[in-house]
Amino acid sequence: MKIIIIGAGELGCLLAERLSTSVNDITIIDFSKEGFARLRDKLDIMTLGGDATNIETMKKAGIARADLLLAVSGDQAANILACQIAGHFGVKRSICRLYSFDVFSEKDGLTPEFFGVGKVFSSPAECARKVLDVLRRRIVLERVIFSHPDATMVTTVISPNSPLKGLRIKELPGVEILNNIRFAALVRGHQLMFPHGDTVLCPNDKIYVAGRKDYVEDFLNSASEETERKKQLVIIAGATRLCEIIALDVLSAGMEVRVIERSPEAGEQFLARMPSGVMVVQGAATDKDVLTEAGIDNCETFVSTEDDDENSILCCIIAKRLGARKVIAVTHKPEYISIVPVMDVIDCGFNSTLVSVNTIFRLMEEGTFRIDSRLQAFQAYLTEFTVKPNSRLNGKLLKDCRLPSALVLAMIFRGAEVITPAGSTMLQAGDIVVTVVTPTSEQQIKPFFE
Repeated sequence: MKIIIIGAGELGCLLAERLSTSVNDITIIDFSKEGFARLRDKLDIMTLGGDATNIETMKKAGIARADLLLAVSGDQAANILACQIAGHFGVKRSICRLYSFDVFSEKDGLTPEFFGVGKVFSSPAECARKVLDVLRRRIVLERVIFSHPDATMVTTVISPNSPLKGLRIKELPGVEILNNIRFAALVRGHQLMFPHGDTVLCPNDKIYVAGRKDYVEDFLNSASEETERKKQLVIIAGATRLCEIIALDVLSAGMEVRVIERSPEAGEQFLARMPSGVMVVQGAATDKDVLTEAGIDNCETFVSTEDDDENSILCCIIAKRLGARKVIAVTHKPEYISIVPVMDVIDCGFNSTLVSVNTIFRLMEEGTFRIDSRLQAFQAYLTEFTVKPNSRLNGKLLKDCRLPSALVLAMIFRGAEVITPAGSTMLQAGDIVVTVVTPTSEQQIKPFFE
């Protein structure tokens, strides 16, 4: 597949790295050539310095032969125009990165389709969704969404007071729940495990629970006596666009919001955009006195959305030590993708670049995979395989497929169904199989689906 990527920033470079395979022909375009040498040294791709809104530049990149355009530069106007040019030259699929959806107006008919743009996403909105998905429950570390709207995978922690602590998986209460979810992976300390019925759940285990959303929620209810509490204090560091999206949602849910912002001007502008009920504390979120003034000792959830990654990590560490029950750090540099999730003092870590990459993979739909920051530390990731009509798996029971023993099938999507795999499950052509793989196990399993 010929793919053209617009923008050689952190997002464009990470996409090029993940999509660079023998079956993909990748060209990346950017004004700046700073990152090109590093990309050419690591990857077999074509780099082109120039303006992606210039038709001659796009012709040099081979736009007329492209199957997919990924417009992911930091300039959303340029991204939209690049998608329009791609559409003119017959590119069937394009994905456009936005800062805000405000550039479109559905009521006025000014939709992405009107402008000839394919699929769109907003990096701040996607990152805010990841934060909001874990904000209301202390034991939830991440929620992953898939191509199927009813499917989910939740990363949750076995707390020291969990009723499931010390139990084998096969001994867990709720037979109906267990028959409808799958424990896809488990991280214990610095070890990745693929659990089975005799695996004992220990305090601080991080487990990946996959299945239909309602069954996964039932499991979470059984894993902790904790319930979602509406009246809680949420403190957010950094009056950014990401902070704004999170604050509006949290306010609408009846929670109390306080924002820490070091710039008086940025704080005033933020307050002007917010409804009543938001307090802004002026100062650095790394300052203990400022955190105390914001009420950190009574804080249920502390979220850092600061643009500076180092400050974001540091203020989360300080907030946790000063009494915040749960801290969530949002970083941006790819270097922190695998670092923050293994820092025990930080409960949840999301990387905006990685969130955008996973969003694009989801929008691409076919042959996609998800990079999980915790699994990344073990060189493992989530992937979806499709059972082809001529596959050796078509029409076979799972117990007869002789798949690699270390492989864990998390879910199967069949039309509107979300199926929990069992030995008696018969695979059919068109089934989408979700699994956790390493590079080695992926190579072992691929021939079964081809």
